[in-house]
Amino acid sequence: MALRIDPQEYSQRSKKLKSLIERQKVDVYLTGTVENSYYLSGLAYRPFERIFFVVVPQDDEPFLFVPRLEEEHAKKISWIKDVRSYSEYPAKSGGNWSTLLQEHLKGYRNVGIESSLPTGIAECIRGREREVKAIDLVEQLRVIKSPKEVEKIRFAAKVADKIAQRLLTNSKEGASLLAIIAPASQEMYSTVLGKIPDANLLVTNSTAAVWMGAISTMPHRAPSAFDVIKGGVPNVELTTVQADGYSAECERTFFAKRVEDRAATYFKDMMEAREKALSEVKDGVLCSTVDLVAKKFLVKKSYEKNILHRTGHGIGIGTHEEPWVAEGWDYQLKENMIISIEPGIYFEGYGGFRHSDTVLVTKSGYEILTRTPIDLASLTIA
Repeated sequence: MALRIDPQEYSQRSKKLKSLIERQKVDVYLTGTVENSYYLSGLAYRPFERIFFVVVPQDDEPFLFVPRLEEEHAKKISWIKDVRSYSEYPAKSGGNWSTLLQEHLKGYRNVGIESSLPTGIAECIRGREREVKAIDLVEQLRVIKSPKEVEKIRFAAKVADKIAQRLLTNSKEGASLLAIIAPASQEMYSTVLGKIPDANLLVTNSTAAVWMGAISTMPHRAPSAFDVIKGGVPNVELTTVQADGYSAECERTFFAKRVEDRAATYFKDMMEAREKALSEVKDGVLCSTVDLVAKKFLVKKSYEKNILHRTGHGIGIGTHEEPWVAEGWDYQLKENMIISIEPGIYFEGYGGFRHSDTVLVTKSGYEILTRTPIDLASLTIA
């Protein structure tokens, strides 16, 4: 199967969005976030100060509203061929984007927008004559993946595995973070472009790093380039990949040369929580159920104070999106959703223990798309 979303699929997405628009009793819907705009149009654009919208009327064809700088680019890349532009930001009176957009929205009384849209921009859309309703609709379409999306994420998972293995191979005792991660970006680009020579580099990137020892308790802290691998203590390798628009995630807790006894115990318990969570994954099971079965096991093991986050999250265009595998998210998993499973436990001043995998939900269970080894022996780097 070619790793390309075709115009017919984009057209179907637009039709599905129109059904949601009709249900919400709005006349037209605007999206301007990078991921949702890419999902609807196939155009990757980072707006900075120049706003960009995909505009989907309920009773007409969608159009793009872009700065003139991007007009030719948009016509060549997007399946949406109706491209309307404004001159510049800031523009002289009468030529600014808000005035022109008001003209294009004339006749639409009820407008839907994303809840994340800045208040100032929402007010410009509102104008004097229309109601604006903040509702997130595109995210609902993105939750269940099409066969082509599954294939793109499957490929991204293979790339993530390749980078993860490179990081692990380089993570010998005494190695600095800089020496470990330097080859990772080159590995990612050569792998992606080898398979997809015309991959869109605006939506092709990776995060590849190692959180060593005690700082692995803070997964969102940036590690130092000169941190050094020490033997015995836990390290957490993180790889996220976006390959031509679709993402995957692979994380592993690993050790250099040897494993301290308490670390081996923590690792074993983390792995058991992971298996319990995976055992619940299938079509029809509540996301909250998957989260709670892992948490209840860890609490029973007296790790209640060592749990910092949910068991997982959705993966698609973004590495973090709906559905949320969390006790506060009482929505059913459905076939062809893709999620992470990553229960973790963290010990301040010592280290964190977490594997993360990209997991496809199937009718009767799941398929793990990332294949990097998970066992302690394989993750003890000689």
